[in-house]
Parts: sequence; C-alpha cells; structure tokens
Amino acid sequence: MKKKHLFLAAFLAANILTGQAAFAEEADAEETVVAESAGEAPADAAATAMGEDVGMANPMFEYPDVPSLERAVGFPVYYLPGNLLPLYHPAAHIYSIDRYVSDIRFQSVADDSKITVRTALIERIGTDDISGYYGEWTQQSAGDVKRTQVYVAQTAAGMRVVRWSAGRFAFAVTVDGVDDNTFRNMLKNFVSVADRFAHKYRNFRLNYKPKNQSAQPAEATQETPAAQ
Repeated sequence: MKKKHLFLAAFLAANILTGQAAFAEEADAEETVVAESAGEAPADAAATAMGEDVGMANPMFEYPDVPSLERAVGFPVYYLPGNLLPLYHPAAHIYSIDRYVSDIRFQSVADDSKITVRTALIERIGTDDISGYYGEWTQQSAGDVKRTQVYVAQTAAGMRVVRWSAGRFAFAVTVDGVDDNTFRNMLKNFVSVADRFAHKYRNFRLNYKPKNQSAQPAEATQETPAAQ
C-alpha cells in the first residue's frame, strides 16, 4: 500500500501542471484511459524520482459525467461553486487518478482561463495534500471562512495552486489565466462552498468497488453538478 501511495503522489505531481498522462492500462466499460504525452513533467520521470518502476500503468481514467466518476471512486466529488457555472460549465474533462482522486478540468467559455478541481477522501488516501505541488506555500485564511486555513502557491509560469481540507475531504484547485482580484474571489467561493460540501457529506458511507467488480452508485451521487 505504501508503494501504491508513493506512485500516486508522483503521478499527482506529474499531472497537476500538464493535465496529461504517459502510460495506459485496460479501462472499465464506462471509463476511457488517457494516453497522451506528458510534456514537461512526464509521469515516468516523477515515478522514477519516487523510487518507482518506470513504465507503471497510467492510473488516469476519463468519464463521461460526474455520476460515472462518483461510482468509480465511491465518494461524492466537488464540482464548481454556482457563480462559476456560467463561465466554466460543463467540464472539459472528468478524470479519476487511480480511482483515489477526482480531477475535473474546466475551460472558460469567455477566455483562456482554466480551472482544475481535485477531491479525495482523506481516510482513503492517507493525506490531506492532493495538489501535486511541492514548492513554496503560503498559509492564509480564505475570505470570510476564517476557520479554514488554505495553502496557496504560484508556479514559475503563473499558475496558482491552492490546497486545503474540510471534514473528511481534501481539496486542491489550480487556476490559470486570471488576475489577482479574480483569483481572490474564486478562492473565497471555492472554500466556502467546499465547507458546506464537507458538512453535507460528513456521514456518507464509502461505496468503493475494485475495478474487477461491478460498481454501484455512490450513496451521495451528485446527479446535478449545478446543485453545488
């Protein structure tokens, strides 16, 4: 299990900036495996740095919709704050990373800005950091949600990365192509909605099935992402 989590951590790091994967494995009926070039941060390089075998299977799967994703991972996933839906819904890509982390990617309909939203169940993944970023962080409160401390970073290319946890869930968001004021407002909205999300699903029951078994819908299936 430790080796599994090390590889997952490496893959998170390899894909947070590129949104791509390097290898492929067999998919379930409702999943499509991503098999693309990883550009500047290939998954095999990250795995090698973590002491893993080069050529391990790509754990990144793409789904047609959020309910399919939730059935695969076994827990409810965070989508978008309602005020961002007009610009970013529907999602451009809906992924899971080895069925441990949801990774949903959005492209603005108005400009080139992009958002990636990740969710994981802390008790299942064993960490509250699913950002994949290992540089310098600053800690701050998020707007009016003063009890929630977030960690914020900015990459050399200007992409902003945020991570935090609430209740049983770990969250990470990357935002690219927005100005400082827009980012601050986004951050406040993301954290306040995530706080309500964590409270709503605090007592849900994990319903995860191994990939060789028939997956059942998660107890807290999000049939309409816009409801958040």
